[in-house]
Amino acid sequence: RELLEQLVDQVEEINALEEVFDKLDNDGLRAKVVELSQQIKANGFTRKIVNEAFAVLREAVWRVLELWYFDVQLLGGLVLNMGRLSEMKTGEGKTIVALLPTFLAALEEKGGVYVITPNDYLARRDAENVGQVLRFLGLSVGLVQASMETEQRQEAYKCDVVYLTNAELGFDYLRDNLAVYDNQMVQSKPFHFCLVDEADSILIDEARTPLIISESVPAVPRQFLTAREVALALQKNLHYTVDEKNMNVIMKDLGEKAAQDLLGVDNLWEPEEAWILYTLNALKAKELFKLNEQYIVREGKIGIVDTFSGRVLEGRRWSDGMHQAIECKEGIDVSVRSQVSAQITYQSLFRLFPRLCAMTGTALTEAPEFEEIYNLRGTAIPTARPMVRRDYPDVVYKTEDAKLDAIVEEIVLNNEKNGRPILVGTSNVKLSEMLVQRLEERGVTPNLLNARPESVARESETDRKSVV
Repeated sequence: RELLEQLVDQVEEINALEEVFDKLDNDGLRAKVVELSQQIKANGFTRKIVNEAFAVLREAVWRVLELWYFDVQLLGGLVLNMGRLSEMKTGEGKTIVALLPTFLAALEEKGGVYVITPNDYLARRDAENVGQVLRFLGLSVGLVQASMETEQRQEAYKCDVVYLTNAELGFDYLRDNLAVYDNQMVQSKPFHFCLVDEADSILIDEARTPLIISESVPAVPRQFLTAREVALALQKNLHYTVDEKNMNVIMKDLGEKAAQDLLGVDNLWEPEEAWILYTLNALKAKELFKLNEQYIVREGKIGIVDTFSGRVLEGRRWSDGMHQAIECKEGIDVSVRSQVSAQITYQSLFRLFPRLCAMTGTALTEAPEFEEIYNLRGTAIPTARPMVRRDYPDVVYKTEDAKLDAIVEEIVLNNEKNGRPILVGTSNVKLSEMLVQRLEERGVTPNLLNARPESVARESETDRKSVV
């Protein structure tokens, strides 16, 4: 609150510049941008320069998009420019707020300036929509999409501001580190500034998710098949324990002895055979990887399901023999084995940026994590108008059945009361199908969209019915 009170005066100073820049024609605004860039390179971000830059951008947004910044949006931009985490409620216009610090960072010309969004659609929408403002002011705007080839990526990364997803940024970084020749690299500028949208999802939920690039090496089906039989013979809690939180299996001494007897070997850890790795992978496939939750079987192949979006990750494979262990579990012919060539977590990736800021609608509940991991201090920005939406507290249930029953009951009551469509997000395919079954039993006919092939084709459809 103290910080916001200090910034209110600066917002008033920005507002006072409205008449100055309103009188400039379009070429005059662009000339001012060049002048500001030179001043930033010479003097850094002085208060006067920041105020003028914000006022110039605000005028450009009005001329291009016919949108005018509320004072609280200028507050949010100032907070982000200080390298902080800005919490702004849904509907407060975070998309144009992001333009403010991004514009300033681009004028520094010290390296790559990235705006990170959760998916390709949002990256494309922002680059095409608010990106018009930056182009109007003489800056170049790049867009990186999953379907792009190397040459297209190289052109996009040369731009002053680049819109892309966290996954594309991470994998391009890894591929560049594996490149042999300069012309194979796509990220031509050093990391400088990064603004992360939906920070709680990207920086916290996915923080420890490793991005992995692997290469194919020959696999020996016999070892995976034998390990599967051993895993089926071993008993949970007697021979091994399962750590579901960390997706790990820990073998007990009794389990090692039993596995050695079943395999007819003296030591599971012998490097020549490395039976311990095959056995642990088979146990993980048995206990931790569930069909229609972490993966689906499609056209005789294992498809990994993204637990955050519910989509199948095309072309992705688990590494270090895990994928083959799951193929064995499902009775699919064992493919080549993947060996890790490069990997990085989002946590490590985003800490490479000298300037990092983030925004989201819900962040202060995880404020200690943001500060400890990324040195991002959170600031809640007030709404432009009084809040009329009710934000109810979370409801926690002891069992999954109780939670599903409560969801179904709420949907049924909603249908009886006003018939408004409801979007229900689930973490996996199996859960979405369980919900559909229960809804149908209660007389509700939902539309199902999940990672199954028959649903993916209908993903862009909209219908005024309940959707799970």
